[in-house]
Amino acid sequence: MLLTIFVLPEYHGKGLGKKIIETLEHDELFLRATRIEIPASITACKFYEKMGYHYKNNAKMLDDEGHYRMEKFH
Repeated sequence: MLLTIFVLPEYHGKGLGKKIIETLEHDELFLRATRIEIPASITACKFYEKMGYHYKNNAKMLDDEGHYRMEKFH
């Protein structure tokens, strides 16, 4: 599981978030996992979809913490 990752608004659209996720996805633990889950804020969902993540169980629902659960299989 990746915990929620934030990028300051002034850095949005500059590739920083993409670079962070790509770096984490090259980590040994990520590479050994078959599924990765991340809690996403409503404003981050489109970003994670671009990075190949989908709503967990194909359900776009907020969890008890106010996040959408997203996942990626590989």
